[in-house]
Amino acid sequence: MTTTTDTLNTLELLKKEAAKILNIESVDTHVGLGELGIDSLNVVELIVYCEQLYGSIDPEQLNITQYTTLEQIDSQLQQQQVA
Repeated sequence: MTTTTDTLNTLELLKKEAAKILNIESVDTHVGLGELGIDSLNVVELIVYCEQLYGSIDPEQLNITQYTTLEQIDSQLQQQQVA
């Protein structure tokens, strides 16, 4: 069972990875990927990282647009882990 602590940890790690991909200090998890500056190639990098972070994921099941936030990605992946 996923706890709130686990969720916070994965979101924090996802936030750090997104900042690393963009080569900036920090990103806001409430802002859409497009506004952060994440493009389609960056999304691929992020998904590869998510596979390492969350374990077995199904990228086809993710709903990612330019407006999707890191919080929403984390939530979708947490739900995949429960299913």
